[in-house]
Amino acid sequence: MITQVLIGFIIGAVLGSFVAATSYRLIHKKSLKGRSVCESCKKAIQWYDLVPVFSYFILKGKCRKCNQKIGKESFLVEIIMGALVALLLYQSLPLSGLATPGVDNLLWVLGILFKMFVLVILAVVFLVDLKTGYIYDKITYPAVLISVIYWLTTSALSSWEFYRRISALPIGTFLMPPNSNYLTNHILYIWEGAFWALLSGLGAAVFFILLILITKGRGMGWGDVKFVLFLGLVLSFPKIMVGLFLAFLFGAVTSILMIIIGKKKLGQTVPFGPFLSLGALLVLLWGEQIMNFYLKYLGV
Repeated sequence: MITQVLIGFIIGAVLGSFVAATSYRLIHKKSLKGRSVCESCKKAIQWYDLVPVFSYFILKGKCRKCNQKIGKESFLVEIIMGALVALLLYQSLPLSGLATPGVDNLLWVLGILFKMFVLVILAVVFLVDLKTGYIYDKITYPAVLISVIYWLTTSALSSWEFYRRISALPIGTFLMPPNSNYLTNHILYIWEGAFWALLSGLGAAVFFILLILITKGRGMGWGDVKFVLFLGLVLSFPKIMVGLFLAFLFGAVTSILMIIIGKKKLGQTVPFGPFLSLGALLVLLWGEQIMNFYLKYLGV
């Protein structure tokens, strides 16, 4: 288990370095291509100074060439992403189970990789929208496309594996059309996951479009619409509803507190992307527990 957590932290720290660099470039409207440079001396940073977490300690938070201080944001993002991915792997099956090849293990790997990808998107949107008030299409469009590909791929693999297992059974012939609808019904059940994910994304997007029309664009933007389309694809029903509920709750509480302490005035808006990211993150990691707690609280 310790090995699993350590591997998760290392992978997460690397992803955190990517998140920090991508967010910085989007915030400052720089190209996403090219090598990282020191913002003080404009010199390219060598690969050995880009090792997540460790480089910050080795360099004592300073640029090797100009000795100017390096911001702590990248370091903090690397730590947080490392912790999140470590938690993600901790919640998953032991990595030793991957020693046995098969479709089930492939699906497990794809699921973990997809969740890591989701964490990256959530983190980038959180940082960029918090500082700029924008959720960029160059982030949401690829995220939506990859999510659709993920659902299509995993549904196809699951269907093929189920068909293979049924056909290998001595009674497999009797479970297939035209003798029985068992195989067809089960494969349709498998594809229901992809259907509900797509429907959840479209439903969330339509809901936000209605909010924009009702409020005449105050408080919500079209970037939010595309982002919740992605979140719906990721969380699906009913978890997307929990994620949106938490996002609105966090947004309302934060707005009230900012008005109380004088950071915002009544009628002013705050970026909603960070709250959507936070709500989705909690559901991604603890969705079942949150829903069970809520149902228990209601006495259902």
